[in-house]
Amino acid sequence: MLPERQWEAEPLLRFVAGVCFCLSIGSLATRAILPEAAFATQEGKFFLFVSNSIVLHGGTLLLVAVFLREHGVGWREGFGFGSAGFLRTLGLAVAGVLLALPVALALQQLSAMGMKSVSVQPEVQVVVQTLQETQSVEQRVFFAFVAILGAPVVEEIIFRGILYPAIKQRGWPQLALWGTSLLFALTHANTATFLPLTFLAMVLVFLYERTGNLLAPILTHSLFNAANYFALVFQSELKQFLKLQ
Repeated sequence: MLPERQWEAEPLLRFVAGVCFCLSIGSLATRAILPEAAFATQEGKFFLFVSNSIVLHGGTLLLVAVFLREHGVGWREGFGFGSAGFLRTLGLAVAGVLLALPVALALQQLSAMGMKSVSVQPEVQVVVQTLQETQSVEQRVFFAFVAILGAPVVEEIIFRGILYPAIKQRGWPQLALWGTSLLFALTHANTATFLPLTFLAMVLVFLYERTGNLLAPILTHSLFNAANYFALVFQSELKQFLKLQ
């Protein structure tokens, strides 16, 4: 059961403003350093991804530390880490991804079909395009680190750990569920993935409510991203394997 999180309004607004600043400053700083033509190259796109990831994830974690300090709580108390047994948490996370992954894939296919039916071509996410263009092992390892470890931790703290309880505790549980789920999907800025990511977000909320431990949605999110990452990296090998079956 999710315990009450008494997130105060002023620290919450400062936190949200800080995250928005981190979202923009990495890209702006990189574009100020590199010439515009560089962003048409694979190296430029990767450099932009690195700078955005470092600024957003590093900056957000610092903001979270300040946010928790303003409330006089630690990470364990603030996000319920350790409130449920690890094996139970891991089991629920695996069950969550086994549910979310096939449904999300089906919703993405339906979204793509719907877009094509109105003559709109689905576009691949910029991050996915950058990953598909990478060739070096070092770049792919960095992508894996961000996708499987960095993004799940940071995004779950923002959306499920802070925003969801902050809205719910003010008497708007449905707005908390739908608002944070839709916002989570919107931040990925891709029409074809909007429905599947909204569904994933709702599963993650359920896991947080069920366990009171943010580790459950973090692990589910991480496993979900890992499955998608390896499917992209080994896309050609997977297609070849399926042809042989």
